[in-house]
Amino acid sequence: MCQVETVDGAEKAVEIAAVDGVDAIGMDPLDLSASLGYLWDPGHKKVRGVLCEAEKAVLGSLEGQKGAFLCGFAMPHNPPEELQNRGYHMVSGTVDTGLFTSAVVEDVQRFKRCLKSEIVEEEEEKKYWSE
Repeated sequence: MCQVETVDGAEKAVEIAAVDGVDAIGMDPLDLSASLGYLWDPGHKKVRGVLCEAEKAVLGSLEGQKGAFLCGFAMPHNPPEELQNRGYHMVSGTVDTGLFTSAVVEDVQRFKRCLKSEIVEEEEEKKYWSE
């Protein structure tokens, strides 16, 4: 499986799909958005246009003897049903950055709760000893 993450990759999607041994092409709209100059904006009209052309190229590759399946990531602007309707064969429900972000946010929140409970305990001790 190969992943299309750049403008060059999107433009060469049909060539990549034709490589012997490549069974699937994964579309990465987030990295593609950065490659196009729209960092963190995978829903931008230009990003979606380039992505759509790459999708068509991969899906068209299946019409010949050699070709690759189309894979991608569901995102808020691109729900799984929409990807399925556009011909995707495999859809991932999450992306690595989403998983890492969620884990980091959860860890920071847990740390803050711990600090708050320590502050409350210290305040309670001060009240006790000041009486």
